[in-house]
Amino acid sequence: MSNYPERLIHFASQLPSPLYAVGGCVRDSLLGKQSHDIDLCSAITPETMQTLAKEHGFPCPLVNQRLGTVLLCIDGIKYEHTTFRTESYPSGGNHSPETISFTESLELDARRRDFSINAIYQNVVTGQFEDPCNGLTDIKNRLIRTTTDDPSLILKDDGLRILRLVRFAVSTGFDVDPGTFSAAKEHVNLLEDIAWERKREELDRILLLKDVVRALEMLTELQALFLVIPELRACDGLAQRADYHRHDVLRHLFHTCEQAPFSVELRLMGLLHDIGKPAALERDGNYYRHPEIGAAISDNVMKRLVYPNAVIRRVHSAVRWHMFDLDENAREDTVKKRFVSIGKQGVEDLIGLREADVNGSGIRNGYRAEKWRRIYADMLEKECPWSSDDLALTGRELMDALDLPPSPEVAKLKEKLLLHCVCHPGDNRPDKLLRIARDICVKKA
Repeated sequence: MSNYPERLIHFASQLPSPLYAVGGCVRDSLLGKQSHDIDLCSAITPETMQTLAKEHGFPCPLVNQRLGTVLLCIDGIKYEHTTFRTESYPSGGNHSPETISFTESLELDARRRDFSINAIYQNVVTGQFEDPCNGLTDIKNRLIRTTTDDPSLILKDDGLRILRLVRFAVSTGFDVDPGTFSAAKEHVNLLEDIAWERKREELDRILLLKDVVRALEMLTELQALFLVIPELRACDGLAQRADYHRHDVLRHLFHTCEQAPFSVELRLMGLLHDIGKPAALERDGNYYRHPEIGAAISDNVMKRLVYPNAVIRRVHSAVRWHMFDLDENAREDTVKKRFVSIGKQGVEDLIGLREADVNGSGIRNGYRAEKWRRIYADMLEKECPWSSDDLALTGRELMDALDLPPSPEVAKLKEKLLLHCVCHPGDNRPDKLLRIARDICVKKA
């Protein structure tokens, strides 16, 4: 019995060869999970599939001629269809096939795929399964295994499959076949051949796993983590004060990452927030300056992984200021001024990281983020200005009222007014601002 959309089933029934769903959609369905993408495959060539789709009135643009991929569009749903194929690879692990050949053999197509649980084919019309690599048995046994008896044959083709191995094991909760894990460890250096962008994309998926600690521990055991973020190696085994931390620096980063909300940015903050501790200890003999050192290191890590600049800035700010007011002795006005300097998003990031940091320590201690939450809520309720643009007077109005020429001094004056109004939001009125500005100018004179 098929559970695929009716119009897709009808179209598949008119084709000269069986049409199969394959990969994540089949695997997830068998695991009782919902999959948003349906990948299709068959022995039908791209050109023939385009012709047949056109006859039925369905758009079917070519996606990749070499890989035999087209995009079949039926009732607003897009399905990637790929022709059965075989591949051969040169030495190295950068997943760039040397040769590609189309085939009519489902079995040969299955052997080029990574893991058996991703090589289960379901006939779109009948719902029956084709399982040349025994993926159904592996799902029953909750096991991740390559599609070939020799795991090295699969893992050597694409070093990124080592990261995917970890992701699939943790997302499914399955064990990894010992031979497959051993081969991944043996060939882990193939990750060096992978473009940083591809490693970043896989890292992002791993960071959003519920049991991200297990994933990061597996990556560490494989030594794969240090080929993605080499700077973390120095954190492994680095001790911390037992009255504040149950874990070494690396495991604290893992647990903080897991305690952070399900956001790539916040999980990156958790993973990187103490990354400056080894360098601080080596330079100063203590950890005191690790936030500023770590902020610079996090920049290097994320630039190498080609993260967007906006993400780099967010993580930098959180890493730089995550120890701010740790003892909660800072005056509220001081906290408000710091909050304005990093912006609303930065404050929310900092609150999320502070709570994850505490919960990731493994020890219940006193400092939380209640003070920050209270101050932030008060600033929002009282409509504190967050930038000089939020002031009730523009720079032009200040220059006209005070007979000031255009100069950097006007911007400095607005900054002083902003810091005043952050602490006294009720003064953000044109008349009051003018009086304060005149006082500032008089004192300066």
